[in-house]
Amino acid sequence: MTSSRGPAIAMFLVAAFEFLLGVGFLIGSALVPEVHETFLVVGGLLAAGGVVLLLIGFRFNRRYLMAQALRANGVRGTAQVLAARQTGVTLNEQPQVALNLRITAPGHGTYDATVKEFVPLIALGMLASGQALTVLVDPQDRTRILVEWSFATPFAAPAAAAGPVAPADPAEQARIKAQILATGIPGVARVLSAEFAGSLDEQGRPLYSVQLHIQITGRPAATGPAVFAVPLERVSVMQPGGVIPIKADPHDPRRFAADWDRLTEVA
Repeated sequence: MTSSRGPAIAMFLVAAFEFLLGVGFLIGSALVPEVHETFLVVGGLLAAGGVVLLLIGFRFNRRYLMAQALRANGVRGTAQVLAARQTGVTLNEQPQVALNLRITAPGHGTYDATVKEFVPLIALGMLASGQALTVLVDPQDRTRILVEWSFATPFAAPAAAAGPVAPADPAEQARIKAQILATGIPGVARVLSAEFAGSLDEQGRPLYSVQLHIQITGRPAATGPAVFAVPLERVSVMQPGGVIPIKADPHDPRRFAADWDRLTEVA
């Protein structure tokens, strides 16, 4: 399912353009005898392609409406990922993944199901981390399932994002980090695993790909992946069991920044 109507609208627009272009060629084939056969074939193909794209657009729109219905009426449950494989299809640079899930939801008990979902790049690490996913299930039809990726990605590292997240302007990153450190809610991130990503940021700091257990004051604990830069004098903490002081955006729990100046306080 898709949480956005954008793909359907885009498909409708392309379908309309292609269909009208095809009709134009068909009209031209009747008006210009010299190119009658060529325009007839091209026009027919374009018009047929427009119809196919229109049908695909209706399919995307139907999935969007189903997702909206589940958000309004679905029962919230949890899902354990048993297996995951990419299908080779992408949408808005998000890969489609076939997920074998073990779902537990009120009214349905525990059961296994397979769904295909377009997964945000930042959430791909969740599929192998063992963290439970949040799902919405149709109360009447347990095969209708929507994975809530907003719950599967409880945090990100906007101040030093890299890897799967599109890089932001360095000045904007610095501004966001300073704002979070000044107004954010304190917490700690415990390193479950850490690996040098093989590159440096614009300040020459090594980038690490990590799995973290996040504990923020007043919020439930969360576990998940992040990629961020580490000051050279702090790289010793990037090992299992290391503790990193952080501050989280008070308005968006997915955004946090490492507060390296407080490292000695929580070590």
